Amino acid sequence: MYLSKLKIKNFRGIKQIELDFHKGLNVLIGENNSGKTAIIDALRIGLGYGKSNNNIYINETDIHLNRNDINEDNDEIQFDFIFELEDIKERECFFDFLSQNAENPLKQTIQIHIKFKYEKRGSRNFFKRTVWGGDNEGQNVPYDALEEIFFIYLDPLRDAVQSLKPYSYANKVGNLFNELTKYKKGGADIPLNEEKKNELASDLYSIFEGNDSDWESILQTGNEKVNDHLEGTGISTKYPNIRMKYVGRKYSDVVKGIELKRPVYEPEPENGQKYFEIHQNGLGENNLIYTSVVLGDLINRCEDDELQIYNALLVEEPEAHLHPQYQNTFFKYLNKLQSTGVQIFITSHSPTITAKSNFENITVLQVQNNKVSPFCFSRLSLDEFTKRNRNHLKKFLDTTKSKLFFANGVILVEGIAEAILIPIISQMFLGFDLDKLGIEIVNINGVAFEHFAKLFNNSDVKKRMSSRCSIITDSDPKGDKPISDRAIKAQGYENENLKVCLAPNTLEYDLFNESAINKSVMRFVYRCLHLQTTDLLMDFNADTLMKKLKSNQDKGDFALDLANKLKDVEGFKVPDYIEKAIKWVLKIEENV
Repeated sequence: MYLSKLKIKNFRGIKQIELDFHKGLNVLIGENNSGKTAIIDALRIGLGYGKSNNNIYINETDIHLNRNDINEDNDEIQFDFIFELEDIKERECFFDFLSQNAENPLKQTIQIHIKFKYEKRGSRNFFKRTVWGGDNEGQNVPYDALEEIFFIYLDPLRDAVQSLKPYSYANKVGNLFNELTKYKKGGADIPLNEEKKNELASDLYSIFEGNDSDWESILQTGNEKVNDHLEGTGISTKYPNIRMKYVGRKYSDVVKGIELKRPVYEPEPENGQKYFEIHQNGLGENNLIYTSVVLGDLINRCEDDELQIYNALLVEEPEAHLHPQYQNTFFKYLNKLQSTGVQIFITSHSPTITAKSNFENITVLQVQNNKVSPFCFSRLSLDEFTKRNRNHLKKFLDTTKSKLFFANGVILVEGIAEAILIPIISQMFLGFDLDKLGIEIVNINGVAFEHFAKLFNNSDVKKRMSSRCSIITDSDPKGDKPISDRAIKAQGYENENLKVCLAPNTLEYDLFNESAINKSVMRFVYRCLHLQTTDLLMDFNADTLMKKLKSNQDKGDFALDLANKLKDVEGFKVPDYIEKAIKWVLKIEENV
């Protein structure tokens, strides 16, 4: 079984949200403070309900405060978990609170609902918790069923060294060995049940306790030295005559002391190996070791039929302390784990991880007008977002273009010149610092806007990004045709959160003709770039300039030099279509 849907109401920055999840890997991405941690904590609260080691609680400060309505008073938080069933064993285990699908009676789900009601009684303030299963409030959730749900949480500020130390409170290595139910010896699987664990522990400690054992003699010597002093300092016949024993009488005590070390030399030298202690490794290395130990425990649970039916891994910011190449390999490995049956939930704001994700598994969390909204690629049908659209995005959503998912607004442009010049033009002559305002300019290296446009222009609010997008593209007039067929097609993408702004001609041509100052500056820049050019000593027009700017390299070099020059220029005029595109994504255009 797997968690297919999570509903959250009035929890922290989330007023109300509904999330769709997949059987394997689920990637939650978004800007800071967009609700990623709140969702992970909601999962921890729900999946950990009924378990003694669940260390997360609801507080008064978790109640949602509506920043758009100061008079709204909320006193109730609710989480709804809906699981899809896959086999008969799951139905039997959760039979008491199976739910029927109204649209498909043959499809059954498991629903667990948790509601926290904040109540005030005199001087006492507290949360009243109500939990029920199935469709009807009041329906009991048996604890034995809840024991079939297990998860492991990796927090973003994890102390890997402490968690890998022998005998530490949060020792993850001990957890791994405690949960083993079999081990390999001589190519055979040997059951590791409680009886076998007791036998192994007894065999080990018999070495310390034998009458002829040096360890027993050492223990007795230390015991006598302490008791001699106790007898001397205490009252006769009343002093505490202590007895010492080696610590740990159980299998679990033994595995708590397992130590992790990293060999210094490969291959092992003949005169003996040396080892790095865990604390000698870097943060990233230790985080990988720590995560691998946790995954070893989790995958063991998935492979063992005697353990839990449902297993999940919750990871916040897996990119923490990892350089991009390590992020790639780590994330690829997490993708492979989907086949083990574990359901994985990851939160990230790493463009590297986003670019490596199958976007069908991605949920984008955005904050617009103080409201958190999710965008799930999986909600777009093949009619709305074709296979061709999907394949194009898979090819072009690199670490740079993936930044659009974290932006307050997006401007799509044709090429490198627009990507270089529009930010400096906006800041110097319109007064809008696009970086500071969270606006991302995405160079799509062509005119294939359709694939990106479909992320913003769906009429269904649940099937589009909540941020705004504008497309800046050339009209490319030819002869008596002021707008090319391609530009007309681009105009057809305009809808909902998407606006198309056509350049009358092309960027450089329109900038040049906008004012006398523009012409003077751009002529100077081109002449400085081509000092050996003799045919441009006289003033030249826009047509001549465009004949010289033929290749993308020419346009890129010219744009870079022009951008540097504009930092020292006053009165440079910005074409209306560029200003309109910028104001649209900033929500200050006249028709907003």
